Amino acid sequence: MKGNMFPLRGVRGRVGGMNQRLSDQRIRSTCRELIGARRRVSGRGLCAELRRRFGAVGKTERVFAIWREEVAKAAAPVADAKLGQEIAELRRRVVAAEAAAAENLARAERAELREEAHQEKWALEVDRLRRELQAVQPQGKKTLVI
Repeated sequence: MKGNMFPLRGVRGRVGGMNQRLSDQRIRSTCRELIGARRRVSGRGLCAELRRRFGAVGKTERVFAIWREEVAKAAAPVADAKLGQEIAELRRRVVAAEAAAAENLARAERAELREEAHQEKWALEVDRLRRELQAVQPQGKKTLVI
C-alpha cells in the first residue's frame, strides 16, 4: 500500500450506491419494449423492470411522466385504428340502409300502382254494370243507384 494514498477497495462499494441517473431514452425504450410485449404496463411494472435491468429506477415523478406519455402514444394508434374500423362499419351500414330504403320505396310504388289499377278496374266494372242496368230497365221506373 505504499505510495497509494487512496485505496480503491473502500471506494468501490460506494460507487455502486451512488445516484445513477437513467437517461430519458433508456426509460422510454424500456417502456416501449414492455408495451410492445404486453400491451398493458403499469408505472410500477416499469419501475421494477428498470431496477432489474439497470439497478436503478430514477425519480418516480419523472419515470411516471415518461410512462404516461408512452402509454398515451401507444394508445393513440389503437384508437385511430379502431375509429377507422368503426367508420368503415358505419359506412357499410349506411350503404345497406340506403339500399333497403330504395327497395322499400320501389315496393311501395309498385303496391300503389297495383292499388290504382285495382280501383280503376272495379270503377269501370261498376260503371259498365250501371249502364247495362239502365239499358234493361224501362224509362219510367226509378233505378236503384249502386
